Amino acid sequence: MRKKTNLKARFLTNLVVAVAVLFFSQCKKEDLRFDRDVPMAAKMASGVKLAATGITSSSYYLENALPSGYVKDGSKDYTSYVQAAVIKYSNIVFPGFPIMVNDQGIDIGSNKTLTFQDGSEIRLKPSSLGNYSILRISNSSNVTLYNPVIVGDRFTHTGTSGEWGMGIGIYGSSDVIIHNARVTNCWGDGIYIGQFGAKVNCKNIIIKDSYLRKNRRDGISIIGVDGLLLDNLYSGFNDGTSPYCGINFEPNNSYSELKNIRINNPRTEANRNGIQIGAAHMVGDVNKSIDITIVNHSDSGSPRYPIKIAGNVKSENSGKLYGVIDIINPTFSKTAYETNLYLWLSTNQSNFKTVVSSPEIITMSGSTLSWSDTYESLMKAARGGTVSVLQAAATLTDPISDLISTPVTDNNTNEVVFAVNAGGNSFLGSNGISYGNDRNFSGGSVFRTETAISSTSDDALFQTERYGNFSYNIPLTNGTYEITFRTAEIYHKSSGKRIFNILAEKTSLVSSFDIFSAAGSSFTAYNITKTVQVSDGVLNIDFETEIDNAKISGFHVVRK
Repeated sequence: MRKKTNLKARFLTNLVVAVAVLFFSQCKKEDLRFDRDVPMAAKMASGVKLAATGITSSSYYLENALPSGYVKDGSKDYTSYVQAAVIKYSNIVFPGFPIMVNDQGIDIGSNKTLTFQDGSEIRLKPSSLGNYSILRISNSSNVTLYNPVIVGDRFTHTGTSGEWGMGIGIYGSSDVIIHNARVTNCWGDGIYIGQFGAKVNCKNIIIKDSYLRKNRRDGISIIGVDGLLLDNLYSGFNDGTSPYCGINFEPNNSYSELKNIRINNPRTEANRNGIQIGAAHMVGDVNKSIDITIVNHSDSGSPRYPIKIAGNVKSENSGKLYGVIDIINPTFSKTAYETNLYLWLSTNQSNFKTVVSSPEIITMSGSTLSWSDTYESLMKAARGGTVSVLQAAATLTDPISDLISTPVTDNNTNEVVFAVNAGGNSFLGSNGISYGNDRNFSGGSVFRTETAISSTSDDALFQTERYGNFSYNIPLTNGTYEITFRTAEIYHKSSGKRIFNILAEKTSLVSSFDIFSAAGSSFTAYNITKTVQVSDGVLNIDFETEIDNAKISGFHVVRK
């Protein structure tokens, strides 16, 4: 049985704004390529700091916690002083000079904001340990880091074992935002997003405009997360011990989740693999679904694969792997290679799918492959599962209105005020309604099929879905609205397998609903129209499971 998720409003707000900015600036392939070539991370690499700051009138300046006669060259260990201040104060400002800490690292609890001024740096004292986190966010929530600069001990390490010396370690934590991080020379990963107690995944993590370089293992590793936005991330020259990837998704166990993940404008460079996704360990005896979207990925100089995906479930496990990895507008170029391949996919799961849209491949000679050669190259190392390589990426018909949710203020009746393609991209229906990309949701997972849908000409609308226990929260002016729910059973093949309820404003609209029974068969469109009153400025729609997951393909809202 597929499990529910719970994305919080704070993550959604940041995700929606970030995606809106991305698509508003998106015009054509040539424009995007220029932006990727000069990412925000490049400014970080050259030492240019951005203006992001959490400093307020009540901030505590860490210099006040250091001992009398403190040095400003990072040569003395001030771990205990820094830790005491981080425990005591909620908003801390680091001074504009390097501070040394030892391998105990700094624990950052809940409700903390740390700002690093220009010239700030956390420098690790040489260690012999194979496992540490220089900054550790463990079982915590509501943490924001501005401009953290972390320098590990890779080249001064006194031991030889282990590969888990992390720059920033995030373990089973939620609502964490990191702005403009620069993490280099760590014994293990630059950033690690893992579990707490091997079972609790992270939730709602945002990492923006960050730079990861020359870490010994991966630039960033992701073990388990529900809700992740990586925006303008550079990860390059991470090497030394396997798998040395730029971005590495590697769930450790069957408790791991990789859900609601979006990566905007990542730049990977000279890692063995640019982005690697290995899902085998996350599937036991329970079905699992992966949801990862990668937009405008630029990889150069990765000798093996710009993107490597593995989703092979062990034969002794009864669970199945579902989900889609969407790769939109990638540009891959090689300066040297162990293999002349740009995408590697291996899976024994037919419902685990990869979609590549608008790819561009630049050869070692500097020429750009034709569409036919690009298609052939990307399909060459695809083994099992379903791979679709599309010549053009889906576009949004109205990026701003699709992606930024603001209250409707007009009083026009019979006007469509909100429409969404659940689990999918923007879609223009045969009814003339533009169903925006999935947004304004909290919780749930996504699933899609390529099977044709009967009783409709809008197959694409019904081929995607959001499922689980989830809700949509839509800002609207108070009044009467008509909601038309669009749905089809695209998973089960008989009645009684899926039963769920739909509520709006905490009032039941549909009870014990069985799509298969209502539509008469699977892969058949079925619509439900209901009327609801909004009196608090927000239309709240809840989907509650009775048997094996509530779901919806899309819906639109009309003011009456």
